[in-house]
Amino acid sequence: MFEDHAYLPVLSSICAALTTLLGSVGIFVSLIVQRRIEKLQDILEEFLDLSYQGDRNITGKMHRLIEKYQMHYMFPDTPGKMIVQYINLTIFVVILSWISILVIGYRYYSQQIEPVFLVPMIMGLGILIFYRHLLKNVIFPFGNNLMSPLIPPPVQLRSVSFLSRYVNISVKSILKQARLRLFIKILNNGAARVILKEELSFDDYIYYLQIVTNNQPIFIAYGELIMEFGLESITGKPIPAAKNINIPLGTVDLGEQPAKRYEARLLVFPRGEKHPLEYSFNLQKQDRFITMTGDPEISVNYMITYKIDENKLEIIEENAKLPFFRTFMNSTLPARKRFACGPPFTPDKAAACCEEVYID
Repeated sequence: MFEDHAYLPVLSSICAALTTLLGSVGIFVSLIVQRRIEKLQDILEEFLDLSYQGDRNITGKMHRLIEKYQMHYMFPDTPGKMIVQYINLTIFVVILSWISILVIGYRYYSQQIEPVFLVPMIMGLGILIFYRHLLKNVIFPFGNNLMSPLIPPPVQLRSVSFLSRYVNISVKSILKQARLRLFIKILNNGAARVILKEELSFDDYIYYLQIVTNNQPIFIAYGELIMEFGLESITGKPIPAAKNINIPLGTVDLGEQPAKRYEARLLVFPRGEKHPLEYSFNLQKQDRFITMTGDPEISVNYMITYKIDENKLEIIEENAKLPFFRTFMNSTLPARKRFACGPPFTPDKAAACCEEVYID
């Protein structure tokens, strides 16, 4: 009759074979990831090289590169899930084999199992679970910090703060490709909707906008701009970027007789920078719209020095002589919120802009 203790070498060999195969799966995944990292880094370098060509309109090329990056970044769902299921099943069988070895050994030797004998198995179990965690994060890199230092998620390629802080790229060169435009649509009863347009979506920055007519501020908008475009229907992953973006910033009261000309200053505060980027717009009324006359002037405002700690924007130095600037900006801003304010300009009068970002 077959004895239990004779089965112990069989279980041990099964455990050894399974753990060896598990290591082979890790090598297989690592080879795929290595080739993917090389391809993604090539695309990222090409994307960053394009961003320095600020005088040319290459937003279409940049958008295609982001989509190409998205395609190579993703590990196909079906093979990825099969690999994870194989890893789970292997670890389960190994654990079951270990438990069987303990039970058989206990029955054969009729001795109490010393706790010290369990330590190697517990440590081995912990290593297997951690190994599974590493492989799963490599296969599905979205939502974890393991692969981000090597291959940033595609949504980070539109983050001005990420590009400035980790890639050390010029914010000015990046936002030139966004082609920021200011547009005001006149509604009824003297109200008007202020919209910031971007040809290619770039976000993840704090902003401050002030519109002036006859040297008098009539509108102030501020907040943090972070956009979401939902999930792709096929892959279920976040859409990395979009074109022709409209960002509602709030509503301004122009009165019964709107002025013919307006001036606007937009300050952009990315994380990782010390001085904001400033846009100067000249606006002119045309029928039911107020549009830009010419291209905006873009410069780095060295008169303002700041730092951002989480969502708190701290103004270290400010000699720009912007009315109400410190009143609204030297405070903690609610994350992902946009605010607008008209006279009187006090923070308690500011209203949140609830309109969603849309594409036209």
